[in-house]
Amino acid sequence: MAKPADVLANFDRWYQALKPLKQYAGRPAKGTIAAALIVLERLRENCALRLEDHLAEGGAQISGMSLPALRKVLVRFGEKREFPSEGGRTNRGNNKPIRELLGAMTAGGLDQLGLSDRVIAIDKMQQMLVGSLDAYYRLERIRFVFDSRKPAQFMVAEILANAGERQQTGAVAQHLVGAKLAIRFPEKVISNFPYSAADDQGGRSGDFQVGGTAFHVTVAPTKAHAAKCAKNLRDGLAAFLIVDQANVDRARYALEFEKIADRVAVESVESFVGQNLSELAEFTADRIAPTWGCLLQSYNARVSEVETDSSLLIEVPTALVGAAGVGEEE
Repeated sequence: MAKPADVLANFDRWYQALKPLKQYAGRPAKGTIAAALIVLERLRENCALRLEDHLAEGGAQISGMSLPALRKVLVRFGEKREFPSEGGRTNRGNNKPIRELLGAMTAGGLDQLGLSDRVIAIDKMQQMLVGSLDAYYRLERIRFVFDSRKPAQFMVAEILANAGERQQTGAVAQHLVGAKLAIRFPEKVISNFPYSAADDQGGRSGDFQVGGTAFHVTVAPTKAHAAKCAKNLRDGLAAFLIVDQANVDRARYALEFEKIADRVAVESVESFVGQNLSELAEFTADRIAPTWGCLLQSYNARVSEVETDSSLLIEVPTALVGAAGVGEEE
């Protein structure tokens, strides 16, 4: 009599035997994980263990592969991030590992389990696959479309929006501001700390200090941030509160609570970084790409220096590869 434990043991052997790929730091292809999640989902209701029952018309790819279908599975297991890129694409290379998965399920006796035990076993297999995705997310860089015809502020906004989909807006905003200050003031040392390192823990005046001005970067401004600005003023420093565009009014309200709204500059990350890029490019079309190249080079170097999560890195758009000495691996 088959048992769920037999199915799970066979599943584990199948997973461990998947071909490791260098681009995924020795992990199997993301497309295989996606295909396995979709096929296991189908096996909940219809325990068909022949590969042919899971192929799209023409027999080349696994049927039902789409980002919405994957999202449905991910959300059930508490994963709200999108599947790593290309997860929803069809892939002929999935047929062999999925055939082997179905063979492992047959050998383990999945089709011999009662409906309740089968669903429990599938839940555990899908949960393991969803849990394995975190390593892929850590390898996935933030992407944006570079267009030299668009104002820099809009491209900064796109970067922040894409980071927001991964719950990384705060860290990306902080490091973008740090990178902007570093390329704007190359003769100065611009401090660089992990996003998790709070100002007050290290006795710092803010996330950054340039001359007599402290800079606080946040995407969730509160009265506590206003209180830090108030302390800067008492210490004889000027203060900047830099937030995302959607929270500019909220930041000003917090400063009003401290009665310092007319003494602290509030600016959006989009404007603070974007406008300065335009100025550094001297508003000249042929200097926009090299200036963006400098920013991304500085940003990625600073993130690599202090953060362990490589998914905070920004992928250099193809149009910028080579700009200001930036390469594909920057």
